Amino acid sequence: MTTAEARRRRGRTEASRRTPEPVEIATGVHQLPTGRSRWASNVYLVTSGTGWVLVDAGWTGHQELIATAAESLFGTGAQPAAIVLTHIHPDHSGAAPELARRWGVPVWVHPDELLQARGKLLDEYANPLDRWLMRPLLKLLPPGTIQETDMTGVVRPFDPAGGVPGLPGWRWVPTPGHTPGHVALHRPEDGVLLTGDAVLTVDVNSVRGLLARAPRAGGPPWIATWDRPAAEAAIAVLAGLRPQVLGTGHGPPLMGPEAARQLADLAARCPVPATMQQTAPAQYRTVVATRAGGPEVLDVVSRRLRTPRQDEVRVRVEACSVSAVDVQARRGLSTYPPRFPFVPGYAVVRAVDAVGDRVTAVTPGDRVVVMTEKGGYAEYVYVDRHPLLRVPAGLDAGEVVAVALNYLVAHQVLSRTARIRPGQAVLITGAAGGIGTAIVQLGQLLGLRMYGADTAAKHPWLADHGVVPLGVSGEDVVEALRRLDPAGVDAVLDGVGGTWVDRGLAVLHPGGVLVAYANPGTPPATLRLIGRAVGRRLLPGGRRIRLYGTTSWRLDRRPLLAAWATLYELLEAGRIRPVIAGRLPLSEAARAHAMLESGDVVGTLVLLAPAPDTA
Repeated sequence: MTTAEARRRRGRTEASRRTPEPVEIATGVHQLPTGRSRWASNVYLVTSGTGWVLVDAGWTGHQELIATAAESLFGTGAQPAAIVLTHIHPDHSGAAPELARRWGVPVWVHPDELLQARGKLLDEYANPLDRWLMRPLLKLLPPGTIQETDMTGVVRPFDPAGGVPGLPGWRWVPTPGHTPGHVALHRPEDGVLLTGDAVLTVDVNSVRGLLARAPRAGGPPWIATWDRPAAEAAIAVLAGLRPQVLGTGHGPPLMGPEAARQLADLAARCPVPATMQQTAPAQYRTVVATRAGGPEVLDVVSRRLRTPRQDEVRVRVEACSVSAVDVQARRGLSTYPPRFPFVPGYAVVRAVDAVGDRVTAVTPGDRVVVMTEKGGYAEYVYVDRHPLLRVPAGLDAGEVVAVALNYLVAHQVLSRTARIRPGQAVLITGAAGGIGTAIVQLGQLLGLRMYGADTAAKHPWLADHGVVPLGVSGEDVVEALRRLDPAGVDAVLDGVGGTWVDRGLAVLHPGGVLVAYANPGTPPATLRLIGRAVGRRLLPGGRRIRLYGTTSWRLDRRPLLAAWATLYELLEAGRIRPVIAGRLPLSEAARAHAMLESGDVVGTLVLLAPAPDTA
C-alpha cells in the first residue's frame, strides 16, 4: 500500500468516526444524533412491519446524514412511509421539506403547528428567544438573510384522535407548551416514549445541568418555549406514562427504571395546578392577513390559547375597531410595514381574562380598553407594554373601541398638535370617516368653524353636524375656501395625505398649521414628509406642518392615558356619541375591509367577537 493510499484510508476511517451513526435504543427504534456535541438534536428511524417512519428531521443540511443512516439500516434507496414531526422548530424540522420531496412522502404535524409550516415568525407563537433576538434581527437584516424552512406542499395535519401514520401500535401524546402543537409518541406495548423537546436528557435550564456529563432529565429550554406553564403540565403527563425507554429531542436515551424515576423527579420539580394537568389549552379564533393584498387575504384561523407570561394580561375580546390603518397594513403600506402573516386590529375592549404573576395594575374581571396596534382581530389578545385603561362596565363596546382610536387621534390632533382654540376655523379632510366624525363632534364642543372635504354622498351628514361640506377635488376646495374664508383657516387636519398636503398649505393663513395624521404609506414617503415639516419650521411666521401618530405613546404614554380618561368621561356623560356605520362578526373582517375601502362608510366599523358561550 502506498503512503497516499494509507492516508486516504485513515481519512475515511476518521470521517466515519466523526459521522454519527444510528443506535437501536429499543426494538425497531433507532436514535440518530445529528452531531457529536451533547446539544445535537436527535432524529429517530422507527420500523413497523416491513416499513419505517422518520420521526423529526434535524437542521437544514442534515438531509444526507439522515438518508445515509436510513440506507445503512434499510438498504439502498430506502424510503419511509412518512415523516412525523414532534414540533416545528428549525433543529427538528429543517431537513424535512427536502427529504419529503426526495422520498415522495408527506410530513405529518399536529394541526396547531400548521401555521408555522411556512417558516415565518408569528407574533402569537413567539417564544422569548424570538421576541428578544430573532424579531429584532429580522428587522435589521435584509429579507432572506435567515433561511426559512418552508414545508408548503408537503406538510399535512394528522388527526389527534387517530393513530400515528405508518406506526400502528404507537399513539400520540399531546404535549403543548414548548410549541402550540408539540406531541410525543408512545408505544404502550413496551413503554417506549419519544418526547421531542417536551423532555430532554441534557438539562439546559440549570448550571448543574450544563456542567453535568451524565444524562439528566430536564424540561425544554425555557428561553425557546412558547408557554412554560403548559410545558410543565406536559412533563407531568409524560411522567404519568412511566416509560421504560426515554428517547428525547436532545441527549442520550434513558433505559429501564431510571427513565421513569428521572421523569418523575423532573415532574416533581415542575409543579403545576391540577386543573392544568387535566385540561388541554383551549382554541380561539383570529383573523390573519396571510399576505399583502385585498380583503380576500384575510383568513379566520384557530390558535391554541396559552397561559399569560409573567408580565402579560390576557383579554377576552368583545369588540375591536376596523380602521384605515388596518386596511393599509393589510396591503403592506405602512411606515413600519408588517411581516406577513400578521393579525390586524388597532384597539380592543373586554374583560381581563387572566394575568401573569407580576401583574398588579388589573385583575381578572376588569373591563379594559387596549391600544394593541396589531393583533386585535381575535377572540383573545395578550398585552404587556401596550396602553391599557379600565373603562366603566356600562359603556357600549363598539363605542368604547371607536373612542379608543378615532377619538384619541381627534383629541390629540386638536389639543396637542394643532393647539386649536375655541372658535377657530379648520378644514378637515376625510371629514365623514371614522376620525373625521370624531373631529367634528369634538369641534362642536369647541365651537369651531368647520369645513369638511369628503364625497357628495356624505355631505348631508356633514351639514347636519354644522360642517360646511366641500368636495374631494383639491382645486375646488382651495377655490371654495378662498371665497368662503379669504383670510385662510387656522388649521388643516389632514387624514388623507398625498396631494392634500399642498392643497392644505394653500388655504392656511400665515402662521397656520397643517396636521398630517394620515399614514404616508412607505418609509421613504414618511421621511419626505418629515423633511418638509422640518423645512417649514425654518420659515419664520410661515405655514407649518406637524405630524401626529398614535405610536408616540412609546415615548410617553401619559398624554394618551390622560386623553382616554377625558374622552371616556365625555362618552359616559353623553357629550360625544361615536358614529358606528356597522357592527359585523369577527369572522366577517374581510367584508368589513371591503366596505371601508368602498368609500361609502360614514363613521366607523366595529368587529364583534362571539360571547364565550357561543364561541
